[in-house]
Amino acid sequence: MRLKRLFFLCITLCLLTSCVDSTQLEKLGIIHTRGVDISEEKPSELETTLIIFQFNAQTDMVSKTLSGTGHTIKEAREQANNKSSFALTPGQIRLELYGKEIAQKGIINYLNTLTRDARVSDTMLLGISGTTAKEILEVGQTDTNMDIGQFLHGLIRQEGLEDSIPEVALHDFTHIYFDVGQDPFLPVITMDDDAPQLAALGIFRGDKYVGDITLDEALLLNMTQKHVGFAPLELEIPRAPLDKYIEDTEPIDPNSETMHVRIGIKGKTTSEITDLEQLRFRSNIDIDIDLHESSEQLIVKDEKVAKAIEEELGKAIKKKYEALFKKVQELNADPIGYGRLYRIKNNNKLTVEEWREKFPEITVDFQVDVNLVHFGTVQ
Repeated sequence: MRLKRLFFLCITLCLLTSCVDSTQLEKLGIIHTRGVDISEEKPSELETTLIIFQFNAQTDMVSKTLSGTGHTIKEAREQANNKSSFALTPGQIRLELYGKEIAQKGIINYLNTLTRDARVSDTMLLGISGTTAKEILEVGQTDTNMDIGQFLHGLIRQEGLEDSIPEVALHDFTHIYFDVGQDPFLPVITMDDDAPQLAALGIFRGDKYVGDITLDEALLLNMTQKHVGFAPLELEIPRAPLDKYIEDTEPIDPNSETMHVRIGIKGKTTSEITDLEQLRFRSNIDIDIDLHESSEQLIVKDEKVAKAIEEELGKAIKKKYEALFKKVQELNADPIGYGRLYRIKNNNKLTVEEWREKFPEITVDFQVDVNLVHFGTVQ
């Protein structure tokens, strides 16, 4: 009886065994970076710009640019595939770049396409072009000595690792988008003297791109999302309160009433609701600071001098937070996430539409606590 069962089991395994289709690497065009725009010639269609890797016997890897149009991203990819002798596969897309116009119209449909594709990693980075994705990728590919897709991916990834901008992977954007009470953000890439650069952080209202904040403001925003470890920041502070601590040397601009300081900033922001009915919030910013450089030579002799510097740095950082908040409130987009705090405090009763009505009316008190840790050779 046992032998009969074993026999039937072996027959079943043989019948279930099949051959998996295989494709030689040399016959594939692996999509590394994809740009998505509205087609200029056919405004009702999409245009995709693809940076692909090709492998052959003569070279280890060749980077090439292809483009295609279609009503969907997949149709546009198939049209681009008609221009190549290689089979295009999206299995290694590491960066998707959206043109400004299409980002302003909304990108959630394209993100849904990505999340449904099992070959696409949810750690793939996302970005926006200040013009069109095609311009960034084609001009950049022509004018840089390295693959533009790798260059842009490395640029965005490095800024994220240094905590200068928040995390901008596919899963980060979609998580924030579907979390009622917060709006997403993505880095903005522009061209400067025919070279691509990270210029700003784009703010979204839902899935629509509505405006920018500066990279300094992006750092402050990042500190509301996570603990930041000594990211660089430059501040302008008044000269008068620190005048007696400045070395008697000829300043660059004798008529200037301010001075510039370059600092390393480490810390986090914790926020809370202080009045649910009146929509009042408080954000506590606790930071350690390294004083790296100043436009005037500060003489830090004792704790009294350090306290004076801490006070001026704290005031400058508070002003930057207030300017950031004013900017996003005018955009009616909440990248910081005060809406999440309100929703939790209100027993999770909040819709996106309700928060759009409430957010322009909220007030936030920013409290900054600065601890000057290092200031040159004197500690």
